[in-house]
Amino acid sequence: MFVVGSKGLCGQLYHKDQMPENFHEMYIVKGYRNPRSSPSQCILSLFAATNETLNFWTHFLPSVYFMWILRDLTVNLDFRHDSFTWPLLAYVVMCCIYPLTSAVAHLFNTMSDNARHICFFLDYSAISAMTVSVAISYKAYCFPSELRFTFLWEVFIPVTIANSVLCLIVACKTRLLPASLLRKVIRLSGLGLPCIFTTLPIMYRLIAGTEQELNLSSRYYHGISFFFLFMSAFLYGSHLPERWFPGSFDFIGHSHQLFHVCTILGTMTQMQAILHDMYERREDLIQEWQFEKASSSVGLLAQVIGVNTIVVSIYSYLLYKNKLKSA
Repeated sequence: MFVVGSKGLCGQLYHKDQMPENFHEMYIVKGYRNPRSSPSQCILSLFAATNETLNFWTHFLPSVYFMWILRDLTVNLDFRHDSFTWPLLAYVVMCCIYPLTSAVAHLFNTMSDNARHICFFLDYSAISAMTVSVAISYKAYCFPSELRFTFLWEVFIPVTIANSVLCLIVACKTRLLPASLLRKVIRLSGLGLPCIFTTLPIMYRLIAGTEQELNLSSRYYHGISFFFLFMSAFLYGSHLPERWFPGSFDFIGHSHQLFHVCTILGTMTQMQAILHDMYERREDLIQEWQFEKASSSVGLLAQVIGVNTIVVSIYSYLLYKNKLKSA
């Protein structure tokens, strides 16, 4: 039974000590929503001061922005007939989907214990698919000239897919483990490994690429995007600044909000880097274009999303099955 907290649009708000342990966020003390919120209460919480409100808006608004970018690209590019644009299409579509999925997860995760798990299963699935879309666009437009048609070139996307699916399974598994710092480390490692692997060829290009590649305008954007990727991982794992001042950043300024901002800034600069490479390297790339079939870009991403959906469904079933056993 919950002690009455402060009243808001979404109902009572609670202190950490009043919440089930599964809903605790490290160093976040107050501003928790009812862990049995109705859908309408969740929606109303968008306009109330809770510790999740900005987690929603910092990903929902960027998703709308990326949709606007996609609309502009559809006007300027022939996504229907030009195979040179298909890897970009796969990437930009995931730029729209992954922050929207995260926003929805943060919005509805307080409806029940299982709803919380399933919301973040879906969130991890979108991150996994996003990693694959990055790998597709990197291989298509950004790969270092010296590494094209090497062994790494051949296995780059298959290894990324294997990493992303395996790490999705690990991330989902961590939600069934007791809350601990180890669980956080395992989850961060699981979600971060595919991201690190996909960036390795581009990091090589930034350091040891050909003179022509080092002079491309995309180099600046790649470097900035990697900086924001590092900051995202740092904020997610460090829980700063709330670790130093528990209770002071519950509503605004805590690490997860800053993590969202850095992730979006990283995606925005990454998109600029990919677009610059796509335009500046087109003449060289089009001569040996490897993505003539939609099945190697958009179709491949659709298959990964299908596999991820199966993984999420399996873990959701396990939650339901365990609930029946405990009833």
